[in-house]
Amino acid sequence: MDPAVAQAFAAAWPDKVRVLLAWADEPEVDTQSRLVGVWLLVERRTRLSWPWKALVSPPGPVAYLGTPVIDRAHVSAVLAAMLEAVRKTPELPKLIQAGDMSGGSAVMAALEAIQARGAGHWQLLETRKRAKLTSCDDPKAFWASSMSAKRLQGFARKRRQLGKEGELAMTVVDEPGAIAAALDEFLRLEASGWKAARHSALASAPATERFTREMIAALAERRLVSIEALRLNGVPVAMWVILFSGDAAYTWRTAYDEAYSRFSPGALLLEHTTTRLLADPAVAFTDSCNHRDVGHQAERWPERHEVGDLLIDAGPERRLRLLLLSAREKAFRSGREAARQLYHRLRPEIERIRERLRGARPPQAQG
Repeated sequence: MDPAVAQAFAAAWPDKVRVLLAWADEPEVDTQSRLVGVWLLVERRTRLSWPWKALVSPPGPVAYLGTPVIDRAHVSAVLAAMLEAVRKTPELPKLIQAGDMSGGSAVMAALEAIQARGAGHWQLLETRKRAKLTSCDDPKAFWASSMSAKRLQGFARKRRQLGKEGELAMTVVDEPGAIAAALDEFLRLEASGWKAARHSALASAPATERFTREMIAALAERRLVSIEALRLNGVPVAMWVILFSGDAAYTWRTAYDEAYSRFSPGALLLEHTTTRLLADPAVAFTDSCNHRDVGHQAERWPERHEVGDLLIDAGPERRLRLLLLSAREKAFRSGREAARQLYHRLRPEIERIRERLRGARPPQAQG
């Protein structure tokens, strides 16, 4: 919900950016109105909302938290006022596609209360969990307890083996000029691996790259981003872009050089990142930003952040539309997940068949 994110989205994509702002008049505290709520949304037609347009948060595929930022003393009143503003503003879509909403939060409790009063309706589409890291007194002991002694020895052995390839060093930058140079390195590194093959690297699409550069530059001006790197002879073999907001850190994007995958450079960098964030007194918790509860962070970080995807209808009573759209989306997601699981079950057998076919090919004639 940072202004840097809103401005970067507005610059990179044609979708209309809508920012709901809530203000409170508290004359006993201040003569001026005080900002007590912000919800960043974009207006677009999505698979979930089709054939209608929706207000979507988070606003794009590289944003991982859609929970509005609301003063803890005004959660219910602000959320109700936001939904009422959407309902009463003719040019705004009445559907709100709210993804990655923090579960168990005051916002979710307020939504339930609002629905109970009949002031709005919503459907929960899916819940997920992802790794979270909270502060502790002994970061090194935390890391040591996150895996068996045998695996710790394995990581140490990989670090020694990688060190034999050249000079190994960890670097962290957060100064605006240094961030710009490090971001260039990160984009090149990410574009050299599997994310580029799947067209999911930040540089795979011009709009996504522009968004990234503008957002990171604006956040860097306020020291709200750092870029960590594991370097071999000065060249990064693993990197992490970390964003900050309040007392929270977000491990936004990571990349590694696949030529060194046998040394697990991403996992080696994770050790440094974990202990550094745990030792930072300004960081109370870190959100992994992972869509699913898998990967090195899920294996090493025991705590979880629950998030949910919601469809909210702030318009007049249209329960049937809400039910139909949510049922269609749930069916789509269920089918996609079943296909994903089937693929992973069949993949070993498919690979064995491919190997047999390759072995059965007749030798090529030599000329």
